[in-house]
Formats: sequence, C-alpha cells, structure tokens
Amino acid sequence: MFSVNHFIWLAISFAAMAAALCYLKKNKPSLVSVLSVCCVLCILSEVTKTFSVLEMVPSSDGSTMHAYLEMGQVPLHLCSIQIIFIYFTRFTKNLKARETLLAFMYPSCILGAAFAMAVPTIFSSTVPVSQAFTHPQAYQYFLYHAMLIVLGIYIVMSKEIKLKAKHYLSSLAILGVMGFCSIYLNSIFASPTYVDGELISVDYSTNFLFTQETPIGIALTEKWHWFLYLGIIGMMAVVLIGFFYLPFIIKESKEKENSVKEQPAV
Repeated sequence: MFSVNHFIWLAISFAAMAAALCYLKKNKPSLVSVLSVCCVLCILSEVTKTFSVLEMVPSSDGSTMHAYLEMGQVPLHLCSIQIIFIYFTRFTKNLKARETLLAFMYPSCILGAAFAMAVPTIFSSTVPVSQAFTHPQAYQYFLYHAMLIVLGIYIVMSKEIKLKAKHYLSSLAILGVMGFCSIYLNSIFASPTYVDGELISVDYSTNFLFTQETPIGIALTEKWHWFLYLGIIGMMAVVLIGFFYLPFIIKESKEKENSVKEQPAV
C-alpha cells in the first residue's frame, strides 16, 4: 500500500480508464452494450481471482488436502456485489428497478472502486508488494475496479437514465441496508471460540463493506469506538453520494422553478 508499485498500478489504471472513456465518448454505444461487455469482464475477473487465491490446505491430521477459499474472498464486498447488479440491470425487464439500481451504481461504482484502488487491501493480505506485477490477483484487482469506475461514469454519459433527487435517497437506503446486512455477514463468517457455552474470543472475522474494522489499521477497542466509526463512514456516504447527486438535484430544482414560471396566471 502506497508503494512505488501501487502508484505504478494507479497510473496504469488511469490510462486504461482514460482510453476506455475516450472510446465510449467517441462511439457512444448503448448502455446495454456496455453492460454486456461488463458481464463478460466480471466473469473473467471473478474466475481469475478465485483460482489465484485458492489454497490447498491440509486437514488437522495431515491425511487429506482441501482446496480452500478464505472467507474474506467471498464476493460480498461492495465492489464484488456490483457483479450481481451488472447482470440484473443488463437482463431485467423491470425498468423501475433497473433505473433505481443504475442510479445506485453510478456513485457506488465510482466511489467504491476509487477507495479500493487508493487503499488496495490485497497488498496487506494476499499479494506481497514484491509480486505486484507477477500475481494474477493484482491485475484482476486494479483492472476490475477500473472497469467499475468507467461503468459508473458511463451511466451518466449515456444519458439513458434521468437521475433525480429521489435517486439520492434510494441510493442511501440501498447502501444503508447493505451496510446493516454486512454486520450479520461479518458475524456469520467469523471464527468464535466458546468455552462452556460462553464466548471467549473471536480469532478471525470478515470485513465486508468495512463495517467490522477500518481499512487503514486503526484499532477499534471499545464498542463506542465502533459506533463512532460507523457514524463516520455513514456521514461520509451521505456527503460523498450527495456530492455526486448535487448537480442533478440543482438541475431538477431549476426545472421545477421554470415550469412554475411558465404556467399561465389564472
């Protein structure tokens, strides 16, 4: 994290995003076409990630070996869940649900992927920094998140979805529900130790949507620390998503004002 290799990957990702956005701006494909390409890239990404981090782990007595994927690699992070959203918005016939979900994907793809690229947790977990250009997951991680940013931007560029103030609220609601559900998931995937039916310790837990612990290693040692942390990331979501929607809120407000002015006097 924040190494020379990290910054090189950021430069490569920015170059790839710039090239993709220039192509999209010039050719103006339909949003459905872009989603179709993303569907294929999602499959390649997830297959690459899964097989590159899969481990052969022995049983406790050493008699057998098991192919094992660590629980933290299960695709339940915000950016991984976008795979489901991409497929849903590509193939669903429910136009209202599609619009709501695309409106959520616009800020969440950009913000989630940007944070993931700025703080690449793979360099502190599965990929040593020395293998930043030899480990397949490094390529999968940065290029997949670059794709998400391009998709989020193109949702607006395509002008196929009319973003409104109501989408700001629905996006916050979707993120809030996902964040609350992640608390359950992080507990389900945890490794607790019980003695005589009493919880003694937790040796491992996942960190889906970063609701379990901070991504930058700040320890949360008290319950109020955790509540404060949740409040901070919640406020960040409100402000940052609001920033993304501010131009559309202002535009909608002006359109309403103009429509009122144009109404004939009775």
